[in-house]
Amino acid sequence: MLEHRKSRTIEHAGAPDPFERTLSKAVAHRVAGRFQKARSNLQRLLDAAPQHAGAHHELGLLTSKADGPGPAVPHFVAALRAEPEQPRHWLALALSLLVLNRVGEVRALMEQFCSRGLVDDGSRAALKEFTDHAFARGQERYNAGDLGAAEALADLVIGLDDTHADATHLAGAVAASKGRHQQAFDLFSIAIYRQPENAGYFSSLGAVLITLGDNAGAISALERAIALKPDLAIAHANLSGVYQRISRHGAAVTHARRAVTLDPGLANAHNNLGCSLKSLGHVHEAIASFDRALAADPRHITAYSNRLFAKLYAEGIPHADYAADARGFGARFADPLLRRRPFTNDRDADRPLRIGFVSGDLCTHAVARFIEPFLRHLDQAQYEARAYMTQAAEDAVSARLRTVFSGWHNIAGLSDDEAADLIESDAIDILVDLSGHSAGHRLLVFARKPAPVQVTWIGHPATTGLRAIDYRLTDFGHDGLGLSEALHTETLWRMPGVSATYEAPDALPPVRERPPFEDNGFVTFGVMNRFEKIGDGVLEAWAEILRTLPEAHLFMVVADIEVSEIRAQVEARLSKAGLPLERIRLHPRVTSTYFELYHEFDIALDSFPYNGGTTTCDTLTMGVPLVVLAGAHAVARTGLAVLTAVGLTELVAETRDDYVARAVALSCDPDRLRTIRSGLRERVFASPLMDHERHATEVGEAFRAMWRHWIDATRAA
Repeated sequence: MLEHRKSRTIEHAGAPDPFERTLSKAVAHRVAGRFQKARSNLQRLLDAAPQHAGAHHELGLLTSKADGPGPAVPHFVAALRAEPEQPRHWLALALSLLVLNRVGEVRALMEQFCSRGLVDDGSRAALKEFTDHAFARGQERYNAGDLGAAEALADLVIGLDDTHADATHLAGAVAASKGRHQQAFDLFSIAIYRQPENAGYFSSLGAVLITLGDNAGAISALERAIALKPDLAIAHANLSGVYQRISRHGAAVTHARRAVTLDPGLANAHNNLGCSLKSLGHVHEAIASFDRALAADPRHITAYSNRLFAKLYAEGIPHADYAADARGFGARFADPLLRRRPFTNDRDADRPLRIGFVSGDLCTHAVARFIEPFLRHLDQAQYEARAYMTQAAEDAVSARLRTVFSGWHNIAGLSDDEAADLIESDAIDILVDLSGHSAGHRLLVFARKPAPVQVTWIGHPATTGLRAIDYRLTDFGHDGLGLSEALHTETLWRMPGVSATYEAPDALPPVRERPPFEDNGFVTFGVMNRFEKIGDGVLEAWAEILRTLPEAHLFMVVADIEVSEIRAQVEARLSKAGLPLERIRLHPRVTSTYFELYHEFDIALDSFPYNGGTTTCDTLTMGVPLVVLAGAHAVARTGLAVLTAVGLTELVAETRDDYVARAVALSCDPDRLRTIRSGLRERVFASPLMDHERHATEVGEAFRAMWRHWIDATRAA
């Protein structure tokens, strides 16, 4: 018996602990999916040993698998209390709380874990596993658009491991999405310091530098990203965007095409390619690119707006097609956002009104040259003007404009809902859009109807397609009675004079005293309009002018013409239209010496179907007469409107043949040409085009009348 007992004692000493044997069975059942059997085994073990850490831990895993993380938490807590020296218990509880979005509790728990000291491989491994899980969850929430949760999780990871480069980059991405661009720049820079060979980090840095207006810095960062990873599609797409901004259209097309090749589903690449193609005059190809962007991402608002703008430039696309597409934009993206609730604005018809202006062009941009003189002459006692700037980057012009507004908000970092709430809290009576579908627009803020009366003005000479916008401010020159009412969702409000007044830039060079033909011995026609506005029809008209006048020359400004590939494309298009290249001078687009270029030609030729706008005003101010063709809707009637304002309707043609004839006739009558050029600048300065005080009064009266209409309508309802 003793020997037998000894034998059994020796056998027992080498056998598994009965608790561990039961636990092993439970684990096997759980892994096999036999949850009920696993639960039974664990319950027997806990009945015998209520504080058994392993059993509580396993029951937590089982409960989490079967019922979710919430019911599992008490079991993980019990396991941790029983064996706090085991890193896996801390990890299991932390991960469950993480899934439950109890981030504050997770932070406290993991800080306590770290305070115990990461003295062994198990502790360090547990911390790494947790931070990897937390980062992955943060990235998932970011991709889903839940920026608040993503930011909290990125901060959690960084708090536990301040060397975690991916979490730092994620925090930067969240900051950029929330409009905190300087913070995003700082975080991306830190991430790059941690991982200087990470191409994605440089790409993100480049993107935020674009937003901050640092084009040179953006190019440097994006080129570094591509050097590190030549097949990084998003870096090529972003580099295309910044090259487009600085008018390096050839490079922009090259990088956009590369991005499209690398990732055909990248909507931004197709959008940027479309923008560059449009700038080079390939308008129909541009529209096709915008279509592909929308096929890749049907909710790409920017691509939709860009397609609309391109349709205004395109020959062969009826304006009714544009209007239908704009209405489609409104029905799809804007109309569902309309807020239907009573406004609390004081309905006193004669009280001072608060006018809000929403624009991304309250900076060095053509729009500023039209809105600033209006604001300076607006009756501040009757109209309080507030600005809502939509671009993060501001400049010296922005600083100057701040002084003519009673309030200034940069809403680049606000969501559309947040921006609309801000405008409504400011008790804006009339909200004015200065962008339409141009870059930086916030039409979906207008879609929410944060102000009782909403108006679109200056930035976009066509309908926005939004029913929430009540009026489009225009004049009889741009929109003749009966011509375009049916092409608008807005009501056309025509000013008795001009719809906007022009302000010449500071330090304007003098008008050339002698017309160039006096020195050259031949007449030079000039075109200063952007190449994207120049359709094949107008090229053919210019070719006819030069055929009729075999000694005449044509001077054209074309962006990026220094690039051989671009020059070849432009020259091929000019030759196809019948223009003699030996009599055409192609000059690159410049900034600092822009106005001196008007000294190079005698007569300017306007583009069609999209007329010049600011360029037309600049042309006349520099003493150069302009021949225009009047079309049937606003973009094709700007030349008519401006020449009417300065009393030069003799240079407005009704047909293409008439356009050619008027240009030829003026060039063949040197005395008449000298007469028109003489005093032309003074004529512009004395015209309604620069009568800022009268114009501000008329627009103020229009706003007042709109306000009274709204009051009457609400009373009638």
